[in-house]
Amino acid sequence: MQALHQDRCNRAAARCVVTSLAAGVVGRQLPEGEPHAGQGATAAAPTGAMTATPVARSVTKRLRSLYATAFIHSFVLWYSIEKLFMRSVGLNDYLITIATLVYIVVMMAANIPLGLLADRWSRKGVLYLATCALIGSSLVCGFSHGLPMYAAGISLWGLFYAAYAGTYDSAVYDVVLEETGSAEAFERCYGRVQMSEAAAFVASALCSAAVAHYAALRLEYFVTIPLTCCAFLTLSWFREPSMHRTVPRLHLGAHVGRIVRGTTRGNVGWIVAALVANCVVMRLLIEFYQLWYLGLALPVIWYGPGCALMYSGAWGGGALANRLRGGRTMLMIGFGTLVIACGLFARDPRLVIGAQVVTIFGVTVLNIGLTRHLHDAMPSTIRAGASSVVSTIGYGVFVPTALAFGLFSRGRGIFEAAIFVVVPLAVMCFSVARARCWSRPARQRAQGPPPVPMPEPVRGPSRARSARDVPAAPYWWPADRPRQPAGAGPKVNRVGEPAKSLASRANTQSSRSA
Repeated sequence: MQALHQDRCNRAAARCVVTSLAAGVVGRQLPEGEPHAGQGATAAAPTGAMTATPVARSVTKRLRSLYATAFIHSFVLWYSIEKLFMRSVGLNDYLITIATLVYIVVMMAANIPLGLLADRWSRKGVLYLATCALIGSSLVCGFSHGLPMYAAGISLWGLFYAAYAGTYDSAVYDVVLEETGSAEAFERCYGRVQMSEAAAFVASALCSAAVAHYAALRLEYFVTIPLTCCAFLTLSWFREPSMHRTVPRLHLGAHVGRIVRGTTRGNVGWIVAALVANCVVMRLLIEFYQLWYLGLALPVIWYGPGCALMYSGAWGGGALANRLRGGRTMLMIGFGTLVIACGLFARDPRLVIGAQVVTIFGVTVLNIGLTRHLHDAMPSTIRAGASSVVSTIGYGVFVPTALAFGLFSRGRGIFEAAIFVVVPLAVMCFSVARARCWSRPARQRAQGPPPVPMPEPVRGPSRARSARDVPAAPYWWPADRPRQPAGAGPKVNRVGEPAKSLASRANTQSSRSA
């Protein structure tokens, strides 16, 4: 009987060590400059890990509440009638421009601090703040009767978007990495977030038309509030990833310095440049696509289907991003989008609308793929902050570009102003080509995953194992490793839980069996 208990203890300890080793490969320590978990095909993941059905189910189940939250955050009735409401409270084109600039400035000022807060505190907590800001924006704008109050309300919306941008993608990336040990499913999961947003935009536009027809425009702001409150419920169901909490928190200056170094080193700078150009193209099309309709003198009946087609293109990009990934594929999509975007110079409604839809589709696919490569190059402790920095730079470039676009289109016409869409697309294609996103992952896949050493079984109950006898699974990011006490010995720090030696686990199981 004692031998049977000892055999069970040996098997239990071996299973504990093997499990911790598998988790440790996800969070293993690497020297500065080396590719870490998530770059390309994550070296730790066994072949086919991402395609396994149990893994896919676990990721889908865990992210289901986040998809619902993304839908609720994008289901805002007053988006489609905002400019009309602003006119109804006495704002002319100049005052509308002032209000727009105010919220953009507020959003750019809050973007990076909220990204740092998501890294240092909680991604889920920042999404709670985003929900509160969206509710406050709907409430204040709904009660407004002039520029000061509406500018205050739209500034709260700027805070909402600052908390929103960069938080979803970093949360999805960390969840995929925690559940699977690889980032291979990021495009599929983050693409579903984009699909949820696009579906919410289309559905809210249709519902908004019905509310505006049977009630006042102001009511749309107040009806949005209880709908947005549902996000508190869906967020409470979401189990937040904890990878960014597995190391001691850095000082704020060191945190910012790491973000700056991470976003400027090597090929990451070209990825950032491509994402900035991508942001400019996407915002130009979303904000000004109806100007082409005005230039073509299209009847009003075209506007609704045109808007639905635009967001359907974004939905399709999110749906197919998982199948259209890879550096060379991204480069081909970039050049194909560049060629098709030249249709915006035409004066044919079918060519213009088709070019807009396909361009949005291509830009969405590229945005998801480039975001994956950006997160591959970042540790979890700075992932949301780096994404917020890129978003801030993108809007910083978009504001002067939009002003130049407006002046150029007023003097030369909207069709000639399509050059403001084509040039950023060309810059994005050039940046993707220089980044060479396909080179390192290809080499890693060719080399294959490193072998995982098998532990030796526990021999006899008389000798207690020390922590130094157990293979270590070091921390996720190397900069904080030296802060551990020198005499503590190697410890296991599984992602999402405190460090605990495997020997203590084995001894605990041995004492329980005895």
